[in-house]
Amino acid sequence: MLVFIILLSVFNLSIYFRYQTVKEIEQHDMANILGVVKQNIEQTMRNSYVATITLALTIDDSGNPKNFEEVSKSLVNSYNSIDAVQLVPNGIIKYTYPIKGNEAATNFDILHSPLHRKAALKAIKTKAIYFSGPVALKQGGIGVVGRLPIFKKGKFWGFSAVVVHFNTFLKSTGFSTFKNDKYYFQISKINPITNKEEFFLENKSDFSKSDYQKVEIPEGDWTLYIIPKKQSYLLAEFFPIALISFCLSLLCGLFVTTLLKKPSELQEFVKLQTSKLRRSEFLFKSIFDHAGLGISHINSSTGTFIDGNDKFCEIIGYTHEEIKELNFMMITHPDDLQLDLDNMERLRKGEIAQFSMEKRYFRKNGEIIWVNLTVSPLWEKDEKIKTHIAIVEDITKRRASEQLILESQQKIKDLIDSIDGIVWEGNSEEPGITFISKKSESILGYTPEEWIADDYFWRKIIHPEDRDWVIKKSAECAKERKPFDSEYRMIHKNGNTVWVRDIVSIYHESENSIKFRGILIDITKSKQFEIDLNNSLKLVTEQNKRLLNFSHIVSHNLRSHTSNIQSLINLIELTEDKKEEEELLALLKSVSEALNETIDNLNEVVSIQTDITPVIEDLNLNKYINRTLEVLRDQILKNDADIRNNVPETVTVKFNPAYLESVLLNFISNSIRYKHPDRKPVIELNSYIENNFQVLEIKDNGIGIDLKKNGDKLFGMYKTFTNNAESRGIGLFISKNQIDTMNGKIEVESTLNEGTTFKIYFK
Repeated sequence: MLVFIILLSVFNLSIYFRYQTVKEIEQHDMANILGVVKQNIEQTMRNSYVATITLALTIDDSGNPKNFEEVSKSLVNSYNSIDAVQLVPNGIIKYTYPIKGNEAATNFDILHSPLHRKAALKAIKTKAIYFSGPVALKQGGIGVVGRLPIFKKGKFWGFSAVVVHFNTFLKSTGFSTFKNDKYYFQISKINPITNKEEFFLENKSDFSKSDYQKVEIPEGDWTLYIIPKKQSYLLAEFFPIALISFCLSLLCGLFVTTLLKKPSELQEFVKLQTSKLRRSEFLFKSIFDHAGLGISHINSSTGTFIDGNDKFCEIIGYTHEEIKELNFMMITHPDDLQLDLDNMERLRKGEIAQFSMEKRYFRKNGEIIWVNLTVSPLWEKDEKIKTHIAIVEDITKRRASEQLILESQQKIKDLIDSIDGIVWEGNSEEPGITFISKKSESILGYTPEEWIADDYFWRKIIHPEDRDWVIKKSAECAKERKPFDSEYRMIHKNGNTVWVRDIVSIYHESENSIKFRGILIDITKSKQFEIDLNNSLKLVTEQNKRLLNFSHIVSHNLRSHTSNIQSLINLIELTEDKKEEEELLALLKSVSEALNETIDNLNEVVSIQTDITPVIEDLNLNKYINRTLEVLRDQILKNDADIRNNVPETVTVKFNPAYLESVLLNFISNSIRYKHPDRKPVIELNSYIENNFQVLEIKDNGIGIDLKKNGDKLFGMYKTFTNNAESRGIGLFISKNQIDTMNGKIEVESTLNEGTTFKIYFK
């Protein structure tokens, strides 16, 4: 009994551990198979993603696809896992390739379809490709639809989509490779309408109590199951062994001699284990040969290929026999070889457990392809270095797509740099500029790095007179989320002032994030033209006023003289008295002389106003004052005038010589002529700078002028304000015209019976 109990316990314990081992192997096998199938599905999804990205790139900035038929044909022919491609602007299917067999899908609005809307909105929300289905297609049949949302200028444009028939999808998963009597597969998804789990493969029996395994595929919200066909086969398989163990234990207890039968039972057990090992080896071989990625077995010391699966041979273009004559150095691009060898050396030294890298291979036909290489050792720590496994994924098309994207980005950058203005971008989270085009160097002298290095750089280079209102207005526009379009001045790096027009648009990335995009246009030339135009307009307006005033003067004065002459002629014709006729002729002569004097005065005014470009020279003001005082010497002596010339001898003005003589003569002679009868005339001349003008101040103590009464008439033609017989009212008028012509101005201060001060401003 003791021998029976001991042996039975030992056997049962062995059976239990073996049962656990076999069960773990089975779970490991199921996990490996499920992993391979998942990789195949993900490969199909990657192909679909590349296709949708490529198709999205055909859409130009106006939202119109270019070469849709040609690109679509190439994509469908390149990827066996794709049956059709579509462009779906605004959620409505407008473009399909091939159109044959898919006509019914044209103009189908997926965003208003209960069956497709939820999946489409999820793709828009995640801004990533999302696979809908398996679902009944509008054109017939069951299929899977992958949709990639497309955004143009921050706005949703539509979808780039691929259509995969369900049979094509199942074929790409590799289910058929693992078909046996041990496991079966199932795919499920939550129905968007009923919200219940829906199964799509043939065997839909309840497996909830089975020892199944599953993986999630988030790109399509699918659940992939692998389920044992027989739930109790392990128990049935181990039941005979348990029974034999019972019998052996019983026999051993009864007959010790029956222990001789033990080697036979152990041999049977070994045979069973050997069979299982062979089966596991067959399963590994199946995975090795039919994996969606290239796998090669390599001698770690020499680098020669020991074996490779069909996919690896397909990638490099050699047969199984030919690769055994090669090593990985022979097919590696020279520019990538050293990095590969360095990684292998680190792997041999135990510095890394495995490594991955992107490198180039030479195919048998000489073509260069890009691959993603993952290398894992097949030796344990402290074991002799023997072989390693290399997993190879062909990424040539992906690299080409990346290169295409880089080229597109470069084209966009070149286009931005070619725009005749500074393109910039910023956002509310960072108060500074996050991007600015190179045009800033040629327009404002600052490099893009200088703009981006300082968050408040753009504020610092705004002209001080414009800075406050520009910052205030830009803040108001950002708060109200409305465009900003203003003209203001900025300071060039060399210190010059540059007029710019800043046109800013506001984009909302999220509720609390605002992005600004704008363009600074150099309008310095147009602004200068505008200033010159306004100055010309002011000049023309002033000239028109002068001409109008002059016309009034001519009309009034000439009409008065001609009327007098006409009246005198009529009287002469009517008179018969000789003496009266002589008196009338004397009057006529006097009127004609007055007319001649008026015409001379008008001619002088006309000569001033029509002299568009008078000669301008640097004139010594003191020299011309002394010359004028010499001319007026007799008047000065006769009136005992005290002339006090305080103008420095170094003062110069830019003026016409003849005009300066006339102006000085008129103003100094007037100061003498209109002296106060009760006091000696004192005339003081001073000079100083005021607001970039050279000012000549002529101050006297004469009779003064009532400016309240006559201020608006002071510089009018023939306007006199005293009974002085020498007053003609022409001097100040001519002087005012001469000074205005030279872009100067006159100001006057006067008090009756105290004196007058004239200030002449030379530009």
